Amino acid sequence: MEKPEGARRVPPYVLGSNDGGRNGDGGALLLVFPCVLTNLLFIGDIFASPGRNIVARHLPGLIASENIHLTIANGENAAGGFGITPALADEIFSYGADVITTGNHVWDKREIYDYLPRQPRLLRPANYPPNLPGSGVAIVEARDGVSCAVLNLQGRTYMTAIDCPFRKSDELLAALPPHVKVRFVDFHAELTSEKVAMGWYLDGRVSAVVGTHTHIPTADTRILPQGTAYQTDCGMTGPYHGVIGVEKDIVIQKFLTQMPVKMEAARQGAELHGVIVEVDEGTGRAAAVRRVEIIG
Repeated sequence: MEKPEGARRVPPYVLGSNDGGRNGDGGALLLVFPCVLTNLLFIGDIFASPGRNIVARHLPGLIASENIHLTIANGENAAGGFGITPALADEIFSYGADVITTGNHVWDKREIYDYLPRQPRLLRPANYPPNLPGSGVAIVEARDGVSCAVLNLQGRTYMTAIDCPFRKSDELLAALPPHVKVRFVDFHAELTSEKVAMGWYLDGRVSAVVGTHTHIPTADTRILPQGTAYQTDCGMTGPYHGVIGVEKDIVIQKFLTQMPVKMEAARQGAELHGVIVEVDEGTGRAAAVRRVEIIG
C-alpha cells in the first residue's frame, strides 16, 4: 500500500555505537544479532475537530503502510481544544488508536470522570493523586502479540503541583511484570529541560520517552546511549494556521490588550505529527526512531 498522501519524514535515527545517540555521519549501524521489532506509532496532541479529522483520514493507511503494531495518541485536546469526552475517546479508538494518553486538560470535561475507570486504555497522568479516577499506566497486547506498557506522566514546572513524575516513574516501572520489555512514556510537560532530564533519567529503562503539551514539534529525535528513543515534543495534530491550535486573531488580541478572551479552536492548516519507534521486543531497546508529518 502506498504511503498516505502528503506524508513526509526525516531520515530515521538508529542506534549507534559511540555517537551519543545521534548518527553524525548519517549512516545506520546494523544490529549484530537478529531481533524481532515491534513498531510503535505515537500521535501528538489531537486538537479539536481538525485534529480528529486528519487522524480519521490518515491513521488506517499509516498503520497499514508502516506495519504499525501499536498506536498511541494523546487526546487531551480532542474536545474543542480542551479535554476529551467519552464519545470522542470512542471515536479516536475507532480510527485505530489502541491507547489514548492525556495531560493537564484531562479533567476539563466532567463526563470523562466516570468513563476513566471503565476504559483502562484511556490514561490520565499517573502522578495525580491516586484517589482520582483512572490510571496512568496500561499494559496492552500489540498486533504482533507483544505485551507493551504505556505510561503517562505530567511535569510540574509551570504546571499543577502534583506528585514527582521522576519518582512516580520509578514506582510504575518497578511494578511492571518482568516480561513486559516494550515500554512507552508520554511525558506531558511545559519545560524542555524537564523533558530532557526525564529522557536521561529513563534511558535504558524504557523503550521511548516522547514529550507532549507545547504543541510545537522539536527536531531532537534520537536514540539515547542506553537504547531509549527520545523527542522533546511530538507536536500537535491539529490546525497550524493558528497559535498552538487557537484562532490566531484571538490570541493576538489577547497579547495586544491583556484583556480576557474566549479561546476558540482554529480550523485551517491541519497537520498530523507523530513518531514511529521500532523496538527490539526481546530487550526493549529502540532500534530506530523517526518523525512523521502529514499535511492536509
